[in-house]
Amino acid sequence: MADGVSPLANKRVLITGGAGGVGRAVAERMLAAGARVLLTDREELGLRSLVEAFPPEHQERVETVTADLSSAPGLARLFERVDAWLGGLDILVACAGVGSGPLSEMDDAGWRYVIDSNLVSYVACTKEATERMRASGNREAMVILVGSISVHIKAVGESVYNAAKGGVASFAETLRKELIRDGIRLTLIEPGAIASSMQPFPPEERQRMMAAHKLLPPEEVADAILFAATRPPGIDVVTLRIEPLDQKIF
Repeated sequence: MADGVSPLANKRVLITGGAGGVGRAVAERMLAAGARVLLTDREELGLRSLVEAFPPEHQERVETVTADLSSAPGLARLFERVDAWLGGLDILVACAGVGSGPLSEMDDAGWRYVIDSNLVSYVACTKEATERMRASGNREAMVILVGSISVHIKAVGESVYNAAKGGVASFAETLRKELIRDGIRLTLIEPGAIASSMQPFPPEERQRMMAAHKLLPPEEVADAILFAATRPPGIDVVTLRIEPLDQKIF
């Protein structure tokens, strides 16, 4: 941080999955660092209550869009707002996602929704984001994709979820090389089990499991994202894996 100025000051940031635990924590940190932040999620009420909880001094630098990014209309609505309110894009943080059960317990609409939400939306948002980054000539832009440690564990019952997150990992690792010539950096964050609403436990149990180091606090994942986002130009955090001490492996 040169001369006390945050490297995120005045950066234009889009966070998908903004009402979730990780998205909320990233937004708090980005706003505190002086960024302008556009949050999107499927739930309008969750987004509204989140913004209302931010300190008054952050209110003018945050906006929301309710959109289901598994659909083309939702994606179009989001990037219309990116253009109108942010006026461009410096950082995309993609952490939208839904959980999944075993393939045998899902109908066609269910497993397709998981793939569309956890993989297709990442590809679509990244394409829209990088087109804007290239058009502006921004050679300090960044894409940060939140994948999952699950692709390494391959736990029973997570086949569809892993298909999507495995796709995110391969997409990120390959696209990163394609973006180098444009000066756009790409980071893949691979968290272990997070104490978020995606876990099949009530809030009290999630708190207990965090205390036992079986679940990651969302804030720790947000800190990993902020670490990547604040590296100086030319420094690329390619993949960052973070997990609780007692990560489930089956």
